[in-house]
Amino acid sequence: MEMFTARAEGTTSPAAAPLPRPRRRLAAPPPSPADPSPWRRVLAASALAQTEIDALMAMARRRTVAAGDMILETRMPARALVLLLSGDVVMGSRAPDGSLRTERSVNGPAWIDVSAAWLGQPCAMEAQALSDAVIAELPIDEVMRQMAVQPALAGLLCQALAMQIRQMTLASRNLLHNDAPARLAQWLLQRCPVRSGPAELRLQERKRDIAQQLAMSPETLSRLIRSFQSRGVLSVRGYQVRVPEVAALCALAGLAALGSG
Repeated sequence: MEMFTARAEGTTSPAAAPLPRPRRRLAAPPPSPADPSPWRRVLAASALAQTEIDALMAMARRRTVAAGDMILETRMPARALVLLLSGDVVMGSRAPDGSLRTERSVNGPAWIDVSAAWLGQPCAMEAQALSDAVIAELPIDEVMRQMAVQPALAGLLCQALAMQIRQMTLASRNLLHNDAPARLAQWLLQRCPVRSGPAELRLQERKRDIAQQLAMSPETLSRLIRSFQSRGVLSVRGYQVRVPEVAALCALAGLAALGSG
């Protein structure tokens, strides 16, 4: 079955071009406001102190975004750190025709923007919901007040920023130094829920969006998918991808097996 089939879309003039409304994608039920697990995951802290959890939840301003709606735009300076609690989001910049040129995708829980508000600048990328999404915004003024009295929380937020910088650096290196098969393999590895053995993952992006992230044409991506399938590296059914053995994907990416740790 062809991967990520999308209908051809008409073109409009740049001045009148609205963002295309993506097909409504299914998303996992959003976490309850009292559920601390998304915060533990994005801060890489399994044992957040109750005072830190209370501070984060007191600051967080939750809102629901419908599939196809914008979450971030680049017109105004950012005033909050933005966390995707649940759902699927694509991020990128505007193309000349007004559409969103996809540069990366995000699956919640994950940070969407954890840097612009510190600088008082607009977000570097716009973000659009692929599925219904739940967002938590942390106003930067309140974050700074809490950091002044909770140094452990300050450290965790600095670590979150450092992790995002590292992810962006690795993604940039993948685009600059790897050939097309290795780029796709590394992109898939970043989305694998396990580090060894078989893996299954659900991809929400259209083929065109994935190709844009990997700096290749949709036709090249299709050929690579067929090649990976013929070699038994993965199997595809619609948006569901099964990887029989993660080590084989590592080999295509030019990486040593990741192991279980």
